[in-house]
Parts: sequence; structure tokens; C-alpha cells
Amino acid sequence: MNNPLVTIGIPVYNVEPYVEKCLCSVLNQTYTNLEILIVDDLGTDNSMGIVADYAKSHPQGDRIRIIRHPQNIGIGGARNTIIDQAQGKYLYFIDSDDFIELDAIETLLDVAEENRTDAVFASCRRVDYESLKELPTFTYTKRESFFDKDAFANYVCQDLRWHVGINVWNILFRLDFLRKGNFRFSARKDEDAVFLSDFYSEIERAVILPVVTYNYVSRPGSIMGNMARTHIPTKEIRERFRADAVMTDHCARLRGRTFYDVHCARVIKHKFRAVCVALRHRKRFTEPLSDKEIREELRHPATFHEILRFKRYRGFHILFFSISKLPPSISVFSCYVVGKLMRWI
Repeated sequence: MNNPLVTIGIPVYNVEPYVEKCLCSVLNQTYTNLEILIVDDLGTDNSMGIVADYAKSHPQGDRIRIIRHPQNIGIGGARNTIIDQAQGKYLYFIDSDDFIELDAIETLLDVAEENRTDAVFASCRRVDYESLKELPTFTYTKRESFFDKDAFANYVCQDLRWHVGINVWNILFRLDFLRKGNFRFSARKDEDAVFLSDFYSEIERAVILPVVTYNYVSRPGSIMGNMARTHIPTKEIRERFRADAVMTDHCARLRGRTFYDVHCARVIKHKFRAVCVALRHRKRFTEPLSDKEIREELRHPATFHEILRFKRYRGFHILFFSISKLPPSISVFSCYVVGKLMRWI
């Protein structure tokens, strides 16, 4: 192996109880040619004080490089900063409340270098914050390799199930793959949806590993958030709708690809889930959310003539294309009925 530099990117925002374990798992990696790129997103606790202490006192602390945002812009914006500022050949994201196995980077890098991959995926372990007891989660059952154009995208788009983890952490990316593709995150709500929807279709060489390299910590009030509040800012659902509109527009670049029908169906499924969330919590939004806004969320990425040529999920597409063309109030009522039938509302 040529000992390439690997950047580990860690956005940090109000994770004081958790960041030390994260840092220790990164600083003590068996692979040592690392840049640990910390993005300070201006939290209000002592998270960055802990980072600064480790940078000064840990034997490997000189690997830490800190970038401070001028204002809080959210985890998506922090990840974009990491893509822009990383200096490694490879980039690995980790959330600051999680931790990785000590040989994680070495395991992933060996495979990446041997196979000249755009990305290497591995399994994760979900653990309870207090007990560290292992919780059920998605894992890969066997090693898979993809070395032809569209092979990985066709694997992902076998059907509407998820065949890869719906996360951006625990993937070793070749950095120039991300930069050439200009893959970006939304700044805040549902920040990784556009990124996840965009990057998989452009991968030409990838390997999936069943080995566990990442520990996802399930904790109260995590960055994943929840909808249990009495009052939910309407701007949050609108931010998600805006990100979904970008995802919808990006579908056009995949026209003519073998997986286009399933990709569009996956986008519609994702957006319909957002509609169901909006309908379920609509009375708790701080400002009214109009029927027209909800209907617009279901805007279909394909034309009706394209849908008629689809080989897979044609009925699914026709249903949601039709709902998106109804008058707003009837469209929303139809969504409510379908959501109830699917038990999403």
C-alpha cells in the first residue's frame, strides 16, 4: 500500500458528553497517516474545548485540524466544508456522537487501494448510549464488488428496499470522486437526502464489506432529531421540501439509464414520506402549511410519457403523478387516504 493520506471529517455541534469517545476512536486508529478535520459549527457547550485539549495533549493530536464556521450553518453545511477543505486522497465521515473500531480506516483503505474504488461501504453496529448494548440495525451479509458502469446503481435500484445503508458515514470515499461529481449536502433538515440520491448513480467501482467498522450511538436528543415537540417550526418542513425539490430536479440527469424508473420511484417514496410527516404534524406547525405546498412536494420527476415506458413500478408512478396534478385540497386528501392505507399517518 502507498500509505495515502486519509481525511476523517467530523462536524461538531453541542456534543460535549460524546465527543471524547469519538475522538479517542479516531486518534487511536491502527492506520496513522490521517488528517482529522474538525468543523466547529458554533455550538454553545464545551465540545470544542475538549477537541482543543486533545489536539494539545494527545500523542497524535497534531493530526487534528480545526475549521471554525463564522456562523452556525448545520451539519450539511459542515460536511460541505469538509469536502472543500479535506487534503486526503480519501475522505471518511463520522458523526461526533459516534465512534469507530480501531482498525476501521485500515480495513477500508486496504480494500480501496487494492480495488481502486470510488467508495467502500462497511457495516455498522447500533448501540445504546448508556448501556452500549447492541440494538437491531442494518448490516451487510456478504462482500459484494462492483466494477462496471451502472453495476452499483442497478444493485441499489433492484427495488424500493434499501440495499445499502442510508447514511453518509462509514463510507470511505475517494475525494476526487466527490469533488468531480460536485456532490453536496443541504444545510439543515434532511441534509443528506440529495447527497445520497446523487452519488450512488455515479459510482463505477465499489466494494461492500460485511465487517463492522462503525458504532452508531442511539441517544436522546441526537442530531437525528425528533417530532415530539409541542410546536414545530414550519421552516423545518419547508427546508425539507426545498431539498426534495433539488433531488427531483436532479433526476433528469439519469434519463436513459437502466435504473431510472426505480430511481424516480425511490424519490417519490421519499417525498411521500415527507408529505405524511407534514400531514401527521400539521396542527403543531408554528405557521400554516398550505395544501399547495404539500401538493408541490409530490411533483413527479418524470413526464407522463416517460412513465408509460417504465418497466417497473408503473402503477405506483401513475398513482402519484395523478395525485400531484389534482387540485391542492383533493391532492392532500388523497395523500391522507393513501398514507393511512400504508400506515404512514
